[in-house]
Amino acid sequence: MAKRPIYVGLLALSAALTGGAVPVDTPAIAASAGGAVVTGVGGDGPGQNRAHERHRAGHRGKQRQSDHEREGQNQKMLRDVSLVLTPAQKGETDSRALPYDWQKTDASASDYNDQNVTTHFTSDPQGGQTSEAMRTYLQDLAANNKFTGSVLVMRRGKVLARFASGEADEKNGIPNRPDTVYRVMSVTKQFTSMIVLKLRDRGLLNLDDPICPYLVPAYISACPAAWLPITVRETLIHTSGIPNIETLPSYLANITRPTTPQKLIQQFVNLPLDFPPGTTWKYTNSGYVLAGAIIQAVTHKPYGTVLREEITGPLHLKHTGYSRSYPPDGFAKGYYTVGSPAPLLNGSELFSATGIYSTVDDIARWDRAFGSYQVAPPATVKLAFTPQAACPSDGCLHLPSSAYAFGWLVDQIQGHPLRYHPGLFQGYAASNMYLPNDDIQVVVLSNVQVTDTNGIARHLATLALDL
Repeated sequence: MAKRPIYVGLLALSAALTGGAVPVDTPAIAASAGGAVVTGVGGDGPGQNRAHERHRAGHRGKQRQSDHEREGQNQKMLRDVSLVLTPAQKGETDSRALPYDWQKTDASASDYNDQNVTTHFTSDPQGGQTSEAMRTYLQDLAANNKFTGSVLVMRRGKVLARFASGEADEKNGIPNRPDTVYRVMSVTKQFTSMIVLKLRDRGLLNLDDPICPYLVPAYISACPAAWLPITVRETLIHTSGIPNIETLPSYLANITRPTTPQKLIQQFVNLPLDFPPGTTWKYTNSGYVLAGAIIQAVTHKPYGTVLREEITGPLHLKHTGYSRSYPPDGFAKGYYTVGSPAPLLNGSELFSATGIYSTVDDIARWDRAFGSYQVAPPATVKLAFTPQAACPSDGCLHLPSSAYAFGWLVDQIQGHPLRYHPGLFQGYAASNMYLPNDDIQVVVLSNVQVTDTNGIARHLATLALDL
Protein backbone atom coordinates (compact mmCIF):
# COMPACT_ATOMS: atom_id res chain seq x y z
CA MET A 1 0.00 0.00 0.00
CA ALA A 2 1.50 3.33 -1.06
CA LYS A 3 2.24 5.78 1.71
CA ARG A 4 0.37 9.05 1.65
CA PRO A 5 2.15 12.29 2.52
CA ILE A 6 1.36 13.29 6.09
CA TYR A 7 1.77 16.71 7.55
CA VAL A 8 0.34 18.20 10.66
CA GLY A 9 0.61 21.91 11.37
CA LEU A 10 -0.63 24.46 13.85
CA LEU A 11 -0.62 27.84 12.17
CA ALA A 12 -3.10 30.59 11.19
CA LEU A 13 -6.22 31.10 13.33
CA SER A 14 -8.02 33.12 10.69
CA ALA A 15 -10.60 30.44 10.01
CA ALA A 16 -11.34 30.06 13.71
CA LEU A 17 -11.76 33.77 14.20
CA THR A 18 -14.05 34.14 11.21
CA GLY A 19 -16.39 31.36 12.13
CA GLY A 20 -14.76 28.17 10.86
CA ALA A 21 -15.05 24.90 12.71
CA VAL A 22 -12.57 24.74 15.58
CA PRO A 23 -11.56 21.41 17.07
CA VAL A 24 -10.48 21.88 20.64
CA ASP A 25 -7.93 19.09 20.90
CA THR A 26 -4.65 18.22 19.26
CA PRO A 27 -3.49 15.19 21.22
CA ALA A 28 0.15 14.48 21.92
CA ILE A 29 -0.10 10.78 21.04
CA ALA A 30 0.17 9.26 17.60
CA ALA A 31 -1.52 5.91 17.01
CA SER A 32 0.09 3.14 14.99
CA ALA A 33 -0.91 -0.44 14.27
CA GLY A 34 0.82 -1.36 17.49
CA GLY A 35 -0.96 1.19 19.68
CA ALA A 36 -0.36 4.73 20.95
CA VAL A 37 3.10 6.20 21.03
CA VAL A 38 3.89 9.21 23.20
CA THR A 39 5.68 11.79 21.09
CA GLY A 40 6.10 14.76 23.38
CA VAL A 41 4.27 17.41 25.35
CA GLY A 42 1.14 16.14 27.01
CA GLY A 43 2.13 12.48 27.11
CA ASP A 44 3.48 12.20 30.62
CA GLY A 45 1.65 9.09 31.70
CA PRO A 46 -1.12 6.56 31.05
CA GLY A 47 -3.69 8.57 32.96
CA GLN A 48 -3.01 11.62 30.86
CA ASN A 49 -3.22 9.57 27.67
CA ARG A 50 -6.63 8.22 28.72
CA ALA A 51 -7.75 11.75 29.46
CA HIS A 52 -6.76 12.76 25.95
CA GLU A 53 -8.73 9.83 24.55
CA ARG A 54 -11.83 10.77 26.55
CA HIS A 55 -11.44 14.39 25.47
CA ARG A 56 -11.22 13.37 21.81
CA ALA A 57 -14.21 11.04 22.13
CA GLY A 58 -16.31 13.81 23.66
CA HIS A 59 -15.73 16.02 20.64
CA ARG A 60 -15.65 13.38 17.90
CA GLY A 61 -18.36 13.93 15.33
CA LYS A 62 -18.94 17.60 16.13
CA GLN A 63 -18.95 19.61 12.92
CA ARG A 64 -19.77 23.03 14.30
CA GLN A 65 -19.55 25.04 17.48
CA SER A 66 -21.91 27.67 18.75
CA ASP A 67 -21.00 31.34 18.55
CA HIS A 68 -20.64 31.31 22.31
CA GLU A 69 -18.14 28.43 22.21
CA ARG A 70 -16.11 30.07 19.46
CA GLU A 71 -15.99 33.35 21.31
CA GLY A 72 -14.89 31.55 24.45
CA GLN A 73 -12.06 29.84 22.60
CA ASN A 74 -10.98 33.05 20.93
CA GLN A 75 -10.78 34.78 24.30
CA LYS A 76 -8.83 31.85 25.71
CA MET A 77 -6.35 32.13 22.86
CA LEU A 78 -5.97 35.86 23.44
CA ARG A 79 -4.95 35.23 27.05
CA ASP A 80 -2.75 32.24 26.20
CA VAL A 81 0.13 33.67 28.19
CA SER A 82 0.34 35.03 31.72
CA LEU A 83 2.45 38.07 32.49
CA VAL A 84 5.35 37.09 34.70
CA LEU A 85 7.85 39.90 35.00
CA THR A 86 11.40 39.16 36.03
CA PRO A 87 13.26 41.34 38.53
CA ALA A 88 15.64 42.43 35.77
CA GLN A 89 12.74 44.02 33.92
CA LYS A 90 11.68 46.15 36.90
CA GLY A 91 8.01 46.28 36.02
CA GLU A 92 8.38 46.84 32.31
CA THR A 93 5.92 44.97 30.11
CA ASP A 94 8.41 43.11 27.94
CA SER A 95 6.98 40.32 25.83
CA ARG A 96 9.98 38.17 26.67
CA ALA A 97 8.59 37.83 30.19
CA LEU A 98 5.51 36.11 28.81
CA PRO A 99 5.84 32.32 29.07
CA TYR A 100 4.69 30.32 26.05
CA ASP A 101 1.97 27.80 26.89
CA TRP A 102 1.51 25.29 24.07
CA GLN A 103 -1.60 23.73 25.65
CA LYS A 104 -3.56 26.98 25.63
CA THR A 105 -2.34 27.85 22.17
CA ASP A 106 -3.38 24.45 20.87
CA ALA A 107 -6.88 24.89 22.25
CA SER A 108 -7.91 26.87 19.18
CA ALA A 109 -7.42 25.45 15.71
CA SER A 110 -8.96 25.32 12.28
CA ASP A 111 -9.10 21.98 10.54
CA TYR A 112 -8.78 21.05 6.89
CA ASN A 113 -8.79 17.63 5.30
CA ASP A 114 -8.54 16.05 1.89
CA GLN A 115 -7.62 12.52 0.91
CA ASN A 116 -3.87 13.17 1.09
CA VAL A 117 -3.52 15.89 3.69
CA THR A 118 -4.37 16.47 7.33
CA THR A 119 -3.57 19.87 8.78
CA HIS A 120 -4.35 21.78 11.94
CA PHE A 121 -3.59 25.47 12.32
CA THR A 122 -3.26 27.80 15.31
CA SER A 123 -1.61 31.14 15.92
CA ASP A 124 -2.00 34.67 17.13
CA PRO A 125 -4.81 36.30 15.10
CA GLN A 126 -2.54 39.28 14.50
CA GLY A 127 -0.28 36.92 12.53
CA GLY A 128 -2.70 37.18 9.64
CA GLN A 129 -0.96 37.17 6.29
CA THR A 130 2.39 36.23 7.84
CA SER A 131 0.99 33.03 9.34
CA GLU A 132 -0.75 32.26 6.07
CA ALA A 133 2.51 32.75 4.15
CA MET A 134 4.29 30.42 6.57
CA ARG A 135 1.54 27.84 6.24
CA THR A 136 1.72 27.89 2.47
CA TYR A 137 5.51 27.72 2.47
CA LEU A 138 5.68 24.77 4.88
CA GLN A 139 2.89 22.85 3.17
CA ASP A 140 4.59 23.29 -0.19
CA LEU A 141 7.84 21.95 1.25
CA ALA A 142 6.05 18.97 2.74
CA ALA A 143 4.11 18.24 -0.44
CA ASN A 144 7.38 18.18 -2.38
CA ASN A 145 9.16 15.95 0.16
CA LYS A 146 11.50 18.77 1.13
CA PHE A 147 10.56 18.86 4.79
CA THR A 148 10.11 16.13 7.35
CA GLY A 149 10.03 17.27 10.96
CA SER A 150 8.53 19.92 13.23
CA VAL A 151 8.56 23.72 13.20
CA LEU A 152 7.69 26.45 15.69
CA VAL A 153 7.83 30.17 14.96
CA MET A 154 7.06 32.70 17.69
CA ARG A 155 7.14 36.47 17.92
CA ARG A 156 6.68 38.32 21.20
CA GLY A 157 5.15 35.31 22.87
CA LYS A 158 2.63 34.56 20.12
CA VAL A 159 2.71 31.53 17.87
CA LEU A 160 2.97 32.33 14.18
CA ALA A 161 3.51 28.74 13.03
CA ARG A 162 3.49 25.32 14.66
CA PHE A 163 3.75 22.58 12.09
CA ALA A 164 4.86 19.00 11.50
CA SER A 165 5.30 16.79 8.48
CA GLY A 166 6.37 13.28 7.56
CA GLU A 167 6.99 10.29 9.75
CA ALA A 168 8.78 9.93 13.05
CA ASP A 169 8.98 6.18 12.54
CA GLU A 170 8.52 4.93 8.99
CA LYS A 171 8.54 1.26 9.99
CA ASN A 172 5.59 1.67 12.35
CA GLY A 173 3.83 4.44 10.44
CA ILE A 174 4.07 6.96 13.29
CA PRO A 175 3.79 10.57 12.09
CA ASN A 176 5.80 13.52 13.26
CA ARG A 177 3.82 15.94 15.40
CA PRO A 178 4.57 19.46 16.58
CA ASP A 179 5.47 17.95 19.97
CA THR A 180 7.63 15.07 18.70
CA VAL A 181 10.98 14.60 20.44
CA TYR A 182 14.10 14.83 18.24
CA ARG A 183 17.81 14.62 18.74
CA VAL A 184 18.90 18.23 18.27
CA MET A 185 22.56 17.39 17.67
CA SER A 186 24.83 20.45 17.87
CA VAL A 187 22.12 22.70 19.26
CA THR A 188 23.33 20.86 22.38
CA LYS A 189 26.33 23.20 22.41
CA GLN A 190 24.18 26.13 23.57
CA PHE A 191 23.17 24.15 26.64
CA THR A 192 26.66 22.90 27.46
CA SER A 193 28.10 26.40 27.08
CA MET A 194 25.45 27.91 29.36
CA ILE A 195 26.12 25.26 32.01
CA VAL A 196 29.80 26.20 31.96
CA LEU A 197 28.95 29.90 32.23
CA LYS A 198 26.65 29.23 35.18
CA LEU A 199 29.35 27.18 36.91
CA ARG A 200 31.73 30.10 36.32
CA ASP A 201 29.20 32.39 37.99
CA ARG A 202 29.27 30.09 41.02
CA GLY A 203 33.05 30.20 41.20
CA LEU A 204 33.61 26.54 40.28
CA LEU A 205 35.81 27.39 37.30
CA ASN A 206 37.15 30.26 35.20
CA LEU A 207 36.88 30.48 31.44
CA ASP A 208 40.58 31.10 31.02
CA ASP A 209 41.66 28.26 33.27
CA PRO A 210 43.81 25.62 31.54
CA ILE A 211 41.83 22.43 30.97
CA CYS A 212 44.45 19.91 32.07
CA PRO A 213 43.99 20.20 35.86
CA TYR A 214 40.30 19.38 35.42
CA LEU A 215 41.00 16.30 33.29
CA VAL A 216 43.93 14.64 35.11
CA PRO A 217 43.70 11.98 36.43
CA ALA A 218 39.96 11.27 36.16
CA TYR A 219 39.80 11.44 32.36
CA ILE A 220 43.39 11.18 31.16
CA SER A 221 46.47 9.92 32.96
CA ALA A 222 48.66 12.77 31.77
CA CYS A 223 48.12 15.90 29.75
CA PRO A 224 49.81 16.16 26.34
CA ALA A 225 52.27 19.03 26.15
CA ALA A 226 50.29 20.52 23.27
CA TRP A 227 47.20 20.73 25.49
CA LEU A 228 48.84 22.68 28.33
CA PRO A 229 47.88 26.15 27.00
CA ILE A 230 44.31 25.18 26.02
CA THR A 231 41.67 26.94 28.12
CA VAL A 232 38.10 26.16 29.04
CA ARG A 233 36.96 29.05 26.85
CA GLU A 234 38.76 27.61 23.81
CA THR A 235 36.97 24.28 24.14
CA LEU A 236 33.63 26.11 23.83
CA ILE A 237 34.45 28.47 20.95
CA HIS A 238 36.30 26.02 18.67
CA THR A 239 39.75 27.59 18.94
CA SER A 240 41.50 24.76 20.84
CA GLY A 241 43.04 23.19 17.73
CA ILE A 242 41.99 19.70 18.85
CA PRO A 243 40.83 17.56 15.87
CA ASN A 244 37.13 16.87 15.56
CA ILE A 245 36.24 13.45 16.98
CA GLU A 246 33.23 13.30 14.67
CA THR A 247 35.53 12.84 11.67
CA LEU A 248 37.52 9.94 13.13
CA PRO A 249 36.88 6.43 11.72
CA SER A 250 37.16 4.98 15.23
CA TYR A 251 34.29 7.20 16.37
CA LEU A 252 31.99 6.65 13.41
CA ALA A 253 32.43 2.88 13.68
CA ASN A 254 31.07 2.84 17.23
CA ILE A 255 28.26 5.40 17.36
CA THR A 256 25.66 2.76 18.17
CA ARG A 257 27.59 1.29 21.13
CA PRO A 258 27.73 2.51 24.74
CA THR A 259 30.89 4.33 25.77
CA THR A 260 32.26 6.68 28.43
CA PRO A 261 33.73 10.20 28.34
CA GLN A 262 37.13 8.69 29.11
CA LYS A 263 36.96 6.43 26.06
CA LEU A 264 35.81 9.29 23.87
CA ILE A 265 38.75 11.45 24.96
CA GLN A 266 41.21 8.59 24.38
CA GLN A 267 40.33 8.70 20.68
CA PHE A 268 41.86 12.16 20.22
CA VAL A 269 44.11 12.83 23.20
CA ASN A 270 47.29 11.82 21.37
CA LEU A 271 46.50 13.37 18.00
CA PRO A 272 48.51 16.40 16.87
CA LEU A 273 46.68 19.72 17.04
CA ASP A 274 45.33 21.25 13.85
CA PHE A 275 46.80 24.63 14.87
CA PRO A 276 48.23 26.33 17.97
CA PRO A 277 45.47 27.00 20.52
CA GLY A 278 43.74 30.34 20.18
CA THR A 279 45.12 31.20 16.74
CA THR A 280 42.16 30.41 14.48
CA TRP A 281 38.66 28.88 14.37
CA LYS A 282 37.82 25.32 13.35
CA TYR A 283 34.71 23.44 14.39
CA THR A 284 35.35 20.47 16.66
CA ASN A 285 33.06 18.37 18.81
CA SER A 286 36.10 17.26 20.78
CA GLY A 287 36.17 20.55 22.67
CA TYR A 288 32.61 20.02 23.83
CA VAL A 289 33.39 16.46 24.93
CA LEU A 290 36.10 17.98 27.12
CA ALA A 291 33.69 20.66 28.34
CA GLY A 292 31.29 17.93 29.43
CA ALA A 293 34.07 16.17 31.30
CA ILE A 294 35.01 19.44 33.02
CA ILE A 295 31.37 19.98 34.02
CA GLN A 296 31.35 16.55 35.63
CA ALA A 297 34.71 17.12 37.28
CA VAL A 298 33.74 20.35 39.06
CA THR A 299 30.21 19.28 40.04
CA HIS A 300 30.97 15.62 40.81
CA LYS A 301 27.73 14.78 39.02
CA PRO A 302 26.84 13.22 35.64
CA TYR A 303 26.31 15.64 32.75
CA GLY A 304 22.61 14.75 32.47
CA THR A 305 22.04 15.50 36.16
CA VAL A 306 23.73 18.88 35.88
CA LEU A 307 21.71 19.68 32.76
CA ARG A 308 18.51 18.95 34.68
CA GLU A 309 19.51 20.88 37.79
CA GLU A 310 20.89 23.94 36.01
CA ILE A 311 18.72 24.21 32.90
CA THR A 312 15.79 21.92 32.18
CA GLY A 313 14.40 21.77 35.71
CA PRO A 314 14.37 25.51 36.49
CA LEU A 315 13.10 26.37 33.00
CA HIS A 316 10.47 23.59 33.00
CA LEU A 317 11.78 22.05 29.79
CA LYS A 318 9.93 18.82 30.47
CA HIS A 319 10.78 17.13 27.20
CA THR A 320 14.44 18.10 26.97
CA GLY A 321 17.23 16.00 28.38
CA TYR A 322 20.26 13.82 27.92
CA SER A 323 20.27 10.05 28.09
CA ARG A 324 23.31 7.81 27.93
CA SER A 325 21.20 5.45 25.83
CA TYR A 326 18.17 6.75 23.89
CA PRO A 327 15.54 9.50 24.13
CA PRO A 328 12.05 8.69 25.52
CA ASP A 329 9.77 6.27 23.68
CA GLY A 330 8.17 7.81 20.62
CA PHE A 331 11.16 9.96 19.64
CA ALA A 332 11.75 10.53 15.94
CA LYS A 333 14.04 7.94 14.38
CA GLY A 334 16.76 9.35 12.12
CA TYR A 335 16.93 8.93 8.33
CA TYR A 336 19.60 9.95 5.85
CA THR A 337 16.87 10.50 3.29
CA VAL A 338 13.21 9.52 3.39
CA GLY A 339 13.16 5.72 3.37
CA SER A 340 16.86 5.35 4.24
CA PRO A 341 17.27 4.76 8.01
CA ALA A 342 20.34 6.01 9.86
CA PRO A 343 21.89 3.99 12.70
CA LEU A 344 20.21 4.12 16.10
CA LEU A 345 22.65 6.39 17.91
CA ASN A 346 23.72 5.74 21.47
CA GLY A 347 23.54 8.87 23.60
CA SER A 348 26.81 8.17 25.39
CA GLU A 349 28.65 8.54 22.07
CA LEU A 350 27.09 11.97 21.54
CA PHE A 351 27.56 13.20 25.11
CA SER A 352 27.83 16.94 25.78
CA ALA A 353 28.60 17.85 22.17
CA THR A 354 25.49 16.55 20.40
CA GLY A 355 23.56 14.39 22.88
CA ILE A 356 20.52 16.45 23.92
CA TYR A 357 17.00 15.62 22.77
CA SER A 358 14.13 18.11 22.77
CA THR A 359 10.99 19.44 21.09
CA VAL A 360 10.39 22.65 19.15
CA ASP A 361 8.29 23.91 22.07
CA ASP A 362 11.05 23.40 24.62
CA ILE A 363 13.71 24.96 22.40
CA ALA A 364 11.54 28.06 21.96
CA ARG A 365 11.12 28.24 25.75
CA TRP A 366 14.89 27.94 26.06
CA ASP A 367 15.42 30.87 23.68
CA ARG A 368 12.89 33.06 25.48
CA ALA A 369 14.59 32.32 28.80
CA PHE A 370 17.56 34.32 27.52
CA GLY A 371 15.40 37.36 26.83
CA SER A 372 13.69 37.19 30.21
CA TYR A 373 16.97 36.41 32.03
CA GLN A 374 15.43 33.31 33.54
CA VAL A 375 18.31 31.18 32.29
CA ALA A 376 20.99 33.39 33.84
CA PRO A 377 21.62 36.99 35.00
CA PRO A 378 21.80 39.69 32.31
CA ALA A 379 25.60 39.86 32.35
CA THR A 380 25.87 36.12 31.74
CA VAL A 381 23.29 36.21 28.95
CA LYS A 382 25.20 39.07 27.35
CA LEU A 383 28.42 37.08 27.57
CA ALA A 384 26.79 34.02 26.02
CA PHE A 385 25.86 36.10 22.96
CA THR A 386 29.12 38.09 22.76
CA PRO A 387 31.39 37.20 19.80
CA GLN A 388 34.41 35.22 20.96
CA ALA A 389 36.13 34.15 17.75
CA ALA A 390 35.94 35.46 14.20
CA CYS A 391 34.53 33.09 11.60
CA PRO A 392 36.43 32.10 8.45
CA SER A 393 35.76 34.21 5.36
CA ASP A 394 32.97 31.88 4.23
CA GLY A 395 31.34 31.85 7.67
CA CYS A 396 31.48 29.42 10.57
CA LEU A 397 30.33 26.01 9.29
CA HIS A 398 30.04 27.64 5.84
CA LEU A 399 26.90 29.40 7.03
CA PRO A 400 26.15 33.16 7.13
CA SER A 401 27.96 34.33 10.26
CA SER A 402 30.65 36.76 11.35
CA ALA A 403 31.70 35.23 14.66
CA TYR A 404 31.11 32.41 17.13
CA ALA A 405 29.88 33.07 20.65
CA PHE A 406 29.23 30.49 23.39
CA GLY A 407 27.30 27.90 21.40
CA TRP A 408 25.79 30.52 19.06
CA LEU A 409 26.69 31.75 15.59
CA VAL A 410 26.60 35.54 15.31
CA ASP A 411 24.76 37.03 12.35
CA GLN A 412 21.95 39.38 11.41
CA ILE A 413 18.86 39.39 9.20
CA GLN A 414 17.86 42.69 7.62
CA GLY A 415 20.03 44.46 10.17
CA HIS A 416 18.43 42.66 13.13
CA PRO A 417 20.84 40.78 15.44
CA LEU A 418 20.57 37.01 15.05
CA ARG A 419 21.98 34.24 17.21
CA TYR A 420 21.58 30.68 15.98
CA HIS A 421 23.10 27.24 15.78
CA PRO A 422 22.64 24.32 13.41
CA GLY A 423 22.72 20.61 14.12
CA LEU A 424 23.53 17.88 11.59
CA PHE A 425 24.56 14.27 12.13
CA GLN A 426 23.50 10.73 11.34
CA GLY A 427 19.86 11.16 10.37
CA TYR A 428 19.04 14.49 12.01
CA ALA A 429 19.14 18.16 11.05
CA ALA A 430 18.23 21.10 13.27
CA SER A 431 18.30 24.87 13.40
CA ASN A 432 17.54 27.12 16.34
CA MET A 433 17.33 30.82 15.40
CA TYR A 434 16.77 33.56 17.94
CA LEU A 435 16.46 37.27 17.23
CA PRO A 436 16.80 38.70 20.75
CA ASN A 437 15.90 42.33 19.98
CA ASP A 438 12.69 41.24 18.27
CA ASP A 439 11.78 38.36 20.60
CA ILE A 440 11.52 36.01 17.62
CA GLN A 441 12.22 32.29 17.91
CA VAL A 442 12.37 29.95 14.92
CA VAL A 443 12.97 26.28 15.66
CA VAL A 444 13.20 23.71 12.87
CA LEU A 445 13.90 20.08 13.82
CA SER A 446 14.08 17.26 11.29
CA ASN A 447 14.71 13.54 11.39
CA VAL A 448 15.86 13.50 7.76
CA GLN A 449 19.49 14.55 7.47
CA VAL A 450 19.31 16.16 4.01
CA THR A 451 16.63 18.64 5.15
CA ASP A 452 17.72 22.27 4.74
CA THR A 453 16.74 23.27 8.25
CA ASN A 454 18.91 26.39 8.23
CA GLY A 455 17.46 27.67 4.97
CA ILE A 456 13.92 26.97 6.15
CA ALA A 457 14.54 28.68 9.49
CA ARG A 458 16.07 31.76 7.88
CA HIS A 459 13.15 32.14 5.48
CA LEU A 460 10.65 31.84 8.35
CA ALA A 461 12.64 34.32 10.44
CA THR A 462 12.53 36.80 7.58
CA LEU A 463 8.77 36.39 7.30
CA ALA A 464 8.42 36.94 11.06
CA LEU A 465 10.42 40.15 10.83
CA ASP A 466 8.13 41.42 8.09
CA LEU A 467 5.03 41.14 10.31
